[in-house]
Amino acid sequence: MHYSVQFFTWTPKQGVHQVGSTIEIEAANPKLAAVSLLGLRLDETGTAKKLAVRVWNIPDDNKADCACFYYH
Repeated sequence: MHYSVQFFTWTPKQGVHQVGSTIEIEAANPKLAAVSLLGLRLDETGTAKKLAVRVWNIPDDNKADCACFYYH
């Protein structure tokens, strides 16, 4: 499937902000789309390293059905 991926980081002072631009990628599922770009371990829960990713299917421009993961 074709997915769009956005990376985010956050700090207490600056809050949440997007890192780089949205990336389009072919992958079997949203989690593989996120892992294949950085090669870092990620999960849906746990203490994160202030880096997260949002993944959605290309036709869903509203991002209503997206998956979020946190890098560890």
